[in-house]
Amino acid sequence: MLSCTNLKKEVIMNKINMPKKELKLKIKMVNTTRGKLNKDIHRRKKSKPNEEFSRYDILTGLPNSTYFFEKLNRSLEISKVNCRKGAIIYIDVDDYKIINYNWGYSFGDFILKCFSERVSKCIKGKGKLFRLNGDEFAILIYEFKFISEIEEICKKIYENLSVPFKIADDELDISVSMGISTFPDDSINSDELLEFCNLAMYKSKKTGKNNYTIFNNEIFETYYRDVLIRRELKNAINKHELNINYQPQIDLSNNEIVGIEALLRWNNDKLGNVSPAEFIPIAEESGDIVQIGDWIMEKSIEQASLWKCMGYKFNNIAINISPIQIKEKDFKDKLLKCCNKYNISPNFLEIEITESTLLDISEKNIEVLNELKGMGINIAIDDFGTGYSSLSYLINISVSTLKIDKTFVDHVENYKNMVLIKNIVNLSKDLKYKVIVEGVETREQIEVLADLGCKIIQGFYFSKPLTEDGMKTLLDSNRKNNMQ
Repeated sequence: MLSCTNLKKEVIMNKINMPKKELKLKIKMVNTTRGKLNKDIHRRKKSKPNEEFSRYDILTGLPNSTYFFEKLNRSLEISKVNCRKGAIIYIDVDDYKIINYNWGYSFGDFILKCFSERVSKCIKGKGKLFRLNGDEFAILIYEFKFISEIEEICKKIYENLSVPFKIADDELDISVSMGISTFPDDSINSDELLEFCNLAMYKSKKTGKNNYTIFNNEIFETYYRDVLIRRELKNAINKHELNINYQPQIDLSNNEIVGIEALLRWNNDKLGNVSPAEFIPIAEESGDIVQIGDWIMEKSIEQASLWKCMGYKFNNIAINISPIQIKEKDFKDKLLKCCNKYNISPNFLEIEITESTLLDISEKNIEVLNELKGMGINIAIDDFGTGYSSLSYLINISVSTLKIDKTFVDHVENYKNMVLIKNIVNLSKDLKYKVIVEGVETREQIEVLADLGCKIIQGFYFSKPLTEDGMKTLLDSNRKNNMQ
């Protein structure tokens, strides 16, 4: 049985290994399905008058978005007069693009047709199914008393879709994410109701897909906050709201500062302190991360250069890099230009990328990373062990450092955690990588990690992220201790 997420690999392997005769047979089956589908569409075109036909979807025969808004607006009027409640269930087919990519659009159309027939059976007498656009559908529930009635419909749809769809000799699992809004409770405006459904549906996707979410105030507040973050982030640099904190990396053998990581912080007059975990993904989605990333690069390298000129000793400054930045054509040139501008040797700079970043960059971008490594710039894999990629990237990318994630450290006394950390340390020794352990907060953790062979530590036990002045004070203290 195939799921949408592993379908691409399965299809490619099948095509490689499949005898020509069998491959031709499968292509013939797809073409036969396409022919039947086209005949069915042609038959429906003839059977409906032109005016009526314009309100129906050609592929599925379902009423379309035009008809949906007509029905919804009429339902809103009736709801107002009769004081009755109605609902919209917004449905999005998960990973539908993968089906189109692997099997072609004709087969994707065939799946949508079969899908719409199944869902229609689940709502007979309770509402009407509409095809809004592409793989997006909506069910209009004209009247209900209790929200549990709507939930029962959703559960019935999931139950019905749990039976795989037949594709030639294979079976394909289809999952959907759904969002629900109700009227008049949520709104009496058709556009707003659909927008609220959409927001609820996206929350379903974020929580693992194949799920339904009922719109509520919390979702609205999250949406409003996202909008505000997007707007305020545009001027954050010009308004001098962004700043950089610095966290030291300590060598356990002598308690010296051997590295410093630059960490972005944002304090906005309307939003207060906004966590990087909240605003960085929004900055990446909007593209603002490029300008912000350039600013961090410039400021961090400039500050590191000043500290070096003041005689403070540490081996490198570490900067977090977004996959969006790496994709920029001039990323490498910007980095090297910054090093030259502030008279910093490339091997004094370490750029940190996460494992999940490696899934978002192309072979060409990996070449750029390898070129930077060849020029002396260090490459660190942040949050090591928590991403979705395999160890094969350690072969393809010239890595300098592995940073063991805090999740391993939080329960370091756990036997499995100790085994994993020990093996990462051994792997790094064999491959001549530096290992840094993040998120260390207690003396007990230090002792266990030291026994496991970890030498460089970063975390609250030694120091929280500090301002420029705070970091300078710590560097002063570190220098005095070394003189004694």
